Amino acid sequence: MLDGFTPGVRMKGGVRNNPEGSGFIPIIHVWGNIDCHGEPSEWRSPRVFSTEDAAMHYYMTAIRPALEQFMAKLAKDQPGVKTYQKKLE
Repeated sequence: MLDGFTPGVRMKGGVRNNPEGSGFIPIIHVWGNIDCHGEPSEWRSPRVFSTEDAAMHYYMTAIRPALEQFMAKLAKDQPGVKTYQKKLE
């Protein structure tokens, strides 16, 4: 699900226009600092959707839960690492 994803200090998910054609893709922006300064790296889902709503639905029902599991595993496997997740609806 999150193939090629590398976590960062700050992350924000959502949807964008597909830069390689038509449709919309779910994304996760990743920053290496807490203040979101500078340009984020961008993880892109390989799935393309015909509507923005369909892409957002996929993000919220598949990618966000996978990201939550990823972060929980990271915190569990790394002593001293704490994660905090704030869902913006």
